[in-house]
Amino acid sequence: LAESPENFLSTVQIGITLIGILTGVFGGEAIGEAISSWLQGVFPALSASFELVGKPRPYSVVIGSTLAVALITFLTLIFGELVPKRLALRNSEDIAGVVAVPMTWLARIAAPGVWVLARSTRLVLRMLGMGKDESASVTEEEIRMLVAESHEAGVIDAHERDMMNRVMRLGDRTADSLMTPRNRIAWLDANAEPERNFAVMREHEFSRYPVYRGSDQDIAGVLEVKSLVTRMGGHGENLFQALRETLFVSESTHAMKLLEIFREEQQSMALVVDEYGEIRGLVTISDLMGAVVGRLQAVENTDEDALVVTRADGSLLIDGSLPVEELREVLGAELPDADEGDYHTLAGLCIYYFGRIPQAGEFFDWACWRIEIVDLDGARVDKLLLSRVGDEGSDDIVG
Repeated sequence: LAESPENFLSTVQIGITLIGILTGVFGGEAIGEAISSWLQGVFPALSASFELVGKPRPYSVVIGSTLAVALITFLTLIFGELVPKRLALRNSEDIAGVVAVPMTWLARIAAPGVWVLARSTRLVLRMLGMGKDESASVTEEEIRMLVAESHEAGVIDAHERDMMNRVMRLGDRTADSLMTPRNRIAWLDANAEPERNFAVMREHEFSRYPVYRGSDQDIAGVLEVKSLVTRMGGHGENLFQALRETLFVSESTHAMKLLEIFREEQQSMALVVDEYGEIRGLVTISDLMGAVVGRLQAVENTDEDALVVTRADGSLLIDGSLPVEELREVLGAELPDADEGDYHTLAGLCIYYFGRIPQAGEFFDWACWRIEIVDLDGARVDKLLLSRVGDEGSDDIVG
């Protein structure tokens, strides 16, 4: 039945239609006559006739037929439609198991009629200029609604809901929305003293580092700490002897394509470049994982390191580099034009609204949140304070 839903539904529709017709023809007449006889016995005056469609009709017959139709309709809706559907929704698997065998035999018996109906339907649609429906049977928006309803019903928890939503958004994200920006990359310098490079590795403790010679205009390769440990005994002169070739990807590369590139190239890190060949940032396989499971915060991180800090008054102190995907989950609201790539971080949202680099102390109201710039690091929006104000939907710059 599951493999041929069209035949199954046609069989059910034939059964429903036949039952409705037979009930109306035979049940309606019998019940109508019974009610008419009872009315004539209780109210003899209703035996009188009147002209209806050119024929004399007793009042009792007309009233009896009307009440019979109303009664049959009521009972059909309650016991034939609403109650069975409610029971099926509450115990779908159990009821499906019970009715599967009878429905299979009924489908086989009704197969000739179903075939005729299916062919006739397709012929009529073809005559109307409507060929085969090639549209998706399930849309992404329907899946999102199903996930939201499942969460409200308690079937899935909030973390599962968020992860499913992230998975569906992953295909729309590009490398520039996933990357670590250029000014935050931990570089090693092949021209620098070994101790300086070891200091960088002790500070960041990454498994891989991009290496340049003097500046990021001259990329030397990628240093893998694991391979470094296996081939050297702590001597700096062997630090950059076995660098891996650097992988470059475009800032517009979509996340799923990026995953495919990592798999084909057997690499887990790439430098992101723009159309002019300038380095924009660095993206890793961990960034892709984080886009699905959420940011993995280090245990030793303090409030100063955290991207989002909830204060005692309920306001949020947020780092400007917080990605819009995580900002959506924090605020529980959609962000204007974020899907069009106008910005990828909370700092980008502020610049998008002001149309310039804002100053510390400036703020604007948006979607029941007041977003205030707290601190800048040069031209970079570093820290912002978000607090709930006003009615949802306000998005005016006010300060």
